[in-house]
Amino acid sequence: MALPDVELRSARLVLEVAEHRSFTTAAEAVHLSQSALSRAVNDVERRLGVRLFDRTTRSVRATPAGAEFVRIARRMVSQHERDMRELALYRDGLGGIVRISSLPSVAATILPGVVARMRTSAPDVTVDIHDTLAHDATEDLLAGRADLAITSDDDLPESVVFLPLYSDSFHAVHPRDHHFSDHPTVSWHALAAEPMVAFGPASSLRALTDRTFETLGTRPEEVLEAQNLAVIAGLVAAGLGVAAAPATVLPLMSFADLSTTPLVDPQVDRRLGIARAADRSLSPAAQRVIGMLTELTTDQRQRAERARSHR
Repeated sequence: MALPDVELRSARLVLEVAEHRSFTTAAEAVHLSQSALSRAVNDVERRLGVRLFDRTTRSVRATPAGAEFVRIARRMVSQHERDMRELALYRDGLGGIVRISSLPSVAATILPGVVARMRTSAPDVTVDIHDTLAHDATEDLLAGRADLAITSDDDLPESVVFLPLYSDSFHAVHPRDHHFSDHPTVSWHALAAEPMVAFGPASSLRALTDRTFETLGTRPEEVLEAQNLAVIAGLVAAGLGVAAAPATVLPLMSFADLSTTPLVDPQVDRRLGIARAADRSLSPAAQRVIGMLTELTTDQRQRAERARSHR
C-alpha cells in the first residue's frame, strides 16, 4: 500500500480552509491568492486520492475524509511545533542532555552547584553525572558515553582537549590526637615515616603520591590500601595510618572527625579541569555547563583567596 505524502505547509493550508470554511478568507489569512490556495488544496486531494471539501458558492464544508485529514493534520502540526520548540531550546542551550563523567570529589562538591544553577536557568536541560576514576572518565569521553569528563590532566591522550578549572593541593589526613596536629605543615618525608592508608593503584591520587615519594627517594614502610574514600577515612580514624588527599576530597571524609595538615616540601597540586573530545562538537547545553563550571570554580577560588588573606 502506497502511503500518501503531504508536506507540512500544505497540511497547514488545508487547516486554514477548514477553520475559516472559506477559500477567500483563508487565502487572506495566509497571504496567498485564492487561486494559489485552491491549487495547493487540490494538490493535497490529488496526493491523498480523496476529496477534502464540498464546495458551493455559499459554503465550504469538510467531507468525512476531509474531517479525518483535518484531525490528523492538527496532530501533525502540533507535533511539529513541539519538536521545533524542543530544537530551539537545544539550539539556545536550554534543552537536551549533558552527560558528565567526573571524579567523585568533583561530583560531590562542585557539580551539585552546577545542577542547581541549571535547574533555575535551563530547567529543560538534564545533567547526567557518572562519578568514576580518572582513567574511566577519560574512557567514557572517548567512547562517546560522556560529553564532558571532569578529571586531572595526568596522562590525557592527544585526542582530548583539557580546560583547567583549578588546582588542588595535598594535605595529610590524620586523627585529631596525632602528633601532626601540633605542626602547621607536614613534609612528605615525615608522611613517609608513618603507616599509610593509601588509595588503590587504579586511583589517580595514588599515582600522584607514589610519584612524589619516588622523586624524594623515599616511600612508606607500611601501606594499607582501600579504594573508597569513606573506607580510607574510617581506617585513618581507627588509628591504622595517615593518608594524603587533595583539598576537594577532604569534605567527603569529614564524617570521620579527622584533622588535616597541608603537605609541603614539596607542595603537590592536582590540576583539575574539563576534558572533551577534540574531534566532536559540543552541544549548546554542554557549552552552557562549561561556562557555569568555570564561573562556579572561579567564584569558589576567589572566596578561598579572600578567606586566606583575612587570616
